[in-house]
Amino acid sequence: KASVNKVFISGSVGANPQIAYTPRGQKIVMFPMRVEEGDFSIEVIFAGEPVQSALATTIGRRILVAGMLTKTKTNARDTFRVKASKILPMEE
Repeated sequence: KASVNKVFISGSVGANPQIAYTPRGQKIVMFPMRVEEGDFSIEVIFAGEPVQSALATTIGRRILVAGMLTKTKTNARDTFRVKASKILPMEE
């Protein structure tokens, strides 16, 4: 039985993106996204080269993220992440 895990979340960039590289040289971009409805943040992780205008941005820029929702445990608490397949800037 196959399940589908596809989410679309809009919010604003919560901090400057951090960039890391895998041992094979793949670029990984990570940043918190602030979701106003519900008053929480979610960690966004994107592997590869996102649309440059979506990440060449300032804190507070509104974006739309499409991807897969995951959960991990950090410091004895659950953290939700979106493994993003697309990051798009939203009209202001």
